[in-house]
Amino acid sequence: MTLLKRLLAAGGAAGLLVGLGATPAFATSPFTATIELACANPDDTQTITVNSAANALIHIEVTIEGSTVNDGTKNGTGLTNANGTFTDQWTVTDVSTTTTAAVEIWALTLQGVAEGHGSFIIQPTTPCPSPNTSRISGSFIEATQVGGEVKKTCDAGVTGDAVFTATIHVNAGDFSTTVSLPEGLELTLACNGDSETLPKLPVGSTITLHETTRPAGAAAGADTTITMAVGEGVAVTTIHNTKAAAAVSPTPTARVLAQTGRPVSPASVPWLAIVLLGGVAAAGAGLALRRRN
Repeated sequence: MTLLKRLLAAGGAAGLLVGLGATPAFATSPFTATIELACANPDDTQTITVNSAANALIHIEVTIEGSTVNDGTKNGTGLTNANGTFTDQWTVTDVSTTTTAAVEIWALTLQGVAEGHGSFIIQPTTPCPSPNTSRISGSFIEATQVGGEVKKTCDAGVTGDAVFTATIHVNAGDFSTTVSLPEGLELTLACNGDSETLPKLPVGSTITLHETTRPAGAAAGADTTITMAVGEGVAVTTIHNTKAAAAVSPTPTARVLAQTGRPVSPASVPWLAIVLLGGVAAAGAGLALRRRN
């Protein structure tokens, strides 16, 4: 099941509850999170646990000394499990002075994008008190959020599925982030098949789809960027694969020696002569060449 299908499955029960007049718990609190160590020392194991709806896409950004290049951010993107839990765990790096690490958490669902933030302290040498857990509560971004659909069409003679990696750019004023979906969360679209539902994002946000696997017989496709905009009805983006051009083999041309005017023998002739007249090493080389041909 692809990411978008999982998000759709996760939103199905919520949509039913809303239709019946009930309010699901995550409508006002899309997620909660726990930072295991509100104070950490270098080489401690830090754990951030997020609880949300099942199969929600979670993205965690950890900023240490102005940089998000760390294992906290690296390991921080994925889907919650069937119980609605996602865990980001890594080893805290060294710092030269007491440092505040900022934590920003994003949850992408069919109901929209939610955000929450917190922090923890890294002390280079001073032991941290215990217990020292902190909590984060997320809320939906206060902006117009819209969804959409995407489908694949193909020329005659092009068949099968196309596989895409997705990069999501969330843009909503002060709230912005880029989520590159990890391996295993690709989008698969069948040639001339059903459309797939896109997650709901703030207006102006984008989803860029990069085709990593083409349908059989298709030419390479360019990246597709979908920009979320308000409109009437459901916006459907169509990605088309054209048929690849047939390969054309060039017509061989005989080369002519300027000195004699006689055509040069094909490359296979001198190679065969070497095999027949050479020693064991030459014979071995000839066998290898024949196997490759």
